[in-house]
Amino acid sequence: MSASSRKMLRSTRAKLLLVVGLVGIYLLASMQAANFTQQPQDPVLDHDESTSSRHDIDPEKTPAGDRRFVVVVPADDPNPDLCKVVTSAIALGYPSPVVLNWGKDFNKHGKDFGSSHLGKITGTLEYLEEMTRSDADDGDRLSDDDLVLVVDAYDVWFQLPPEVMLRRYHAQNQEADRRLEAQWPGSSPVEQTMRQSIIVSTQKRCWPTPKDSPSRLHCHALPESPLRRDLYGPGTDTRSLLNPWHDYRPRFLNSGTILGPAGDMRRYFRRVKEKMDRTLAANGGRLASDQGVFAEVLGEQEIWRTWRRDRAYNSSSGVSPEEAVMMAGADFEFGVGLDYSQEMSLPTNYEEHDGQFVLLKDEDRIEQLSHRLGISPKRLSGVPSDLALAHNPLRDVAAAGEAVGGWDAMPVYADFFTTAVPVILHHNAYRLGRKYRRTQWWSQTWFFPHLRALLELRLNARGEAPRPLATLPARGGGSLTYWAPASDATKKHPRVFEADEVAGGQGLAELEFGELCRWPTEDEGSWRHWYDEVFRDGKGPI
Repeated sequence: MSASSRKMLRSTRAKLLLVVGLVGIYLLASMQAANFTQQPQDPVLDHDESTSSRHDIDPEKTPAGDRRFVVVVPADDPNPDLCKVVTSAIALGYPSPVVLNWGKDFNKHGKDFGSSHLGKITGTLEYLEEMTRSDADDGDRLSDDDLVLVVDAYDVWFQLPPEVMLRRYHAQNQEADRRLEAQWPGSSPVEQTMRQSIIVSTQKRCWPTPKDSPSRLHCHALPESPLRRDLYGPGTDTRSLLNPWHDYRPRFLNSGTILGPAGDMRRYFRRVKEKMDRTLAANGGRLASDQGVFAEVLGEQEIWRTWRRDRAYNSSSGVSPEEAVMMAGADFEFGVGLDYSQEMSLPTNYEEHDGQFVLLKDEDRIEQLSHRLGISPKRLSGVPSDLALAHNPLRDVAAAGEAVGGWDAMPVYADFFTTAVPVILHHNAYRLGRKYRRTQWWSQTWFFPHLRALLELRLNARGEAPRPLATLPARGGGSLTYWAPASDATKKHPRVFEADEVAGGQGLAELEFGELCRWPTEDEGSWRHWYDEVFRDGKGPI
């Protein structure tokens, strides 16, 4: 071996030892930071509330009536990863998603690399404006009170049915309203107008940074997380060694999932687009991230709320003179709040190792995995109360006489620190190539072995009487019932939103899976097709 080769080998070994050492230090520091005594009954929320009440709904604060619920996905290109978003939703009983921006050219390979992300703002706002028109087709039209869920297109999976999401939506809003009421002076002559109706997913880091985006996120103005202050041990909310943001409680906006009433969402997205247009104009048409714009509007709302409280209390809590001038004469209340517990949608970035797919009845396995993370005793225990009440979709495809287990016997993704079993899993972790999980973890979901059967069941149910997506106890002994749009009765495939088709009498057109799910370069002669990845059963397309 030559001298240069030996030198290169020694250098490689030294680098490898350095990496191994740093990883070891990181794991040891993480376990020491998290390893602390904790009673199994301790709540994850940072106040006197048992975990079983996290999903309770006050009927007297829930309006009675019928509402529609729709899922929209901004996506311009086909891809098997987009297919996983759509098929997981349909298989679990969600309304067939509506695809926005389909086929639009966002110049992804040119210099205008942010346009496809900004298309989430423009495309969703156009959808909200058009579908709430009085002359929109009856099958797809939305009222201001109907719920709209906007999800990212290529790295999101649904894992729990819609009734769980809808119950959690109302439970989280009511809990947020209680926090807002508690922060308002009871004797103040100023009316308390702060309410939460829109829930956005949450992450650990305030991003994009000023280096990455011209948006002003006002990170300092955001409220503290309501999760327990020792969530990650004594080092909670401080930087750690190799994963600096891991030990922070989630309290910053992640724009991957947004859920709220169509009317409130329309007003919110109008403000976001206005802010986007101003930022683009001031920066030569350059803006790489939609998340920064959403976060800036949220930050302004929180500054406005603080300013309103200051006026009500006749006190000052840190709103700068510049911010006070901005607030005067304006209304920055949009009813936006964050999914602090990550039970609606869990972004995996900065918490890459905090959860796995597990059987909730496997206490020994959960204890073992929790111990590896330094959590002792384990926190995750049993099926969440709202999930225990939810219909199991596997019962719909079980053969006559076939025994179907409960949710505790089905693999679900769960976070061992927060105990969240999220409705949606958002694979936004990207460091060390972790986007591969969109492929490797797909077969770990509870529905994967039954995906074709579940889809065929939903797709072949054309013309059948609709079933409610969720029925919740409501005011005056009534109920609040959510339904899919009427068009779902006859159009079971995902649909494409085209503004010029809204009032045409035909409603939104369906999109075939072969068009939606294929790889962008896939054709009949390709050696591998989209269904080989999505189904992996050798049975071809659906």
